[in-house]
Amino acid sequence: MPIRLGLLTGLLGVLMSGCTKIYHSRRSIQELDQTFSVNKQQALFYTAQNGHTQSKQLTKPISAALYIQNDTLFVEPLTASLHPNDNNPVTLDVSDSSFVFFVNPKPKQIPVDGKSPWFRYHFMSFDMDLVTIPFKYRLAQQGQPPELTTNANAALYVGLRFDQGYQRNVFYHHQQRSDIRSFSLGIGALMGIGSATVGPFSTMDQVTDDYEGACLSYGLATIFGYRAVSLGLAFGYDTLLDRNRASWIYQHKPWLGITIGLNLN
Repeated sequence: MPIRLGLLTGLLGVLMSGCTKIYHSRRSIQELDQTFSVNKQQALFYTAQNGHTQSKQLTKPISAALYIQNDTLFVEPLTASLHPNDNNPVTLDVSDSSFVFFVNPKPKQIPVDGKSPWFRYHFMSFDMDLVTIPFKYRLAQQGQPPELTTNANAALYVGLRFDQGYQRNVFYHHQQRSDIRSFSLGIGALMGIGSATVGPFSTMDQVTDDYEGACLSYGLATIFGYRAVSLGLAFGYDTLLDRNRASWIYQHKPWLGITIGLNLN
């Protein structure tokens, strides 16, 4: 009886150890919010049954969930994105779908100063930014020369965005940290409210005094983002909202601008 009890206790211990290992590898790490596309021609690593670190080569981009824990990036591939089984032990295929891989294995001897190779991933997303256009270049109208304006304004940008992310491990003074960088490129539409100077210059002397009139702005923009900040180029039009809109030479006329934005999502 004591022998059977000991065997049962040992078996439960092994099962609990295995469950704990799976739990820690999948559930107690911080997910990076969504599914990513992992770039091809990169290596992913896993720990084999003998305890040695083994690698698998990506022959095509895959879709995967990314997690980070203790400065180690983990990759959990989506089965639908994997190649059929090719019986090649060094390439990643559907037979490896149960593995949670990791990136840039920790060296046995941490160097004093060093960096691992960049691991690359990307994704497409819907983007919403709050932007301002600090400079507008208005084209020549009705014989008046081009005008550069700096009136206050704010606009909402909505579009599609492509993000390229990079992760690597950085070693310094026998410590390790994870370095994550992300760059984005997007294109979309913008609409907002702002002010415009209305006076003799912009109405061909039909308005004698200068004043700041409210106007509606709309157009297209392409933006480049780093982390939560974006910088872009815009092409748009303005509509003056008061009674002098018929006299304003820039009514529904094109302008070029520079945008500065804050990513809302």
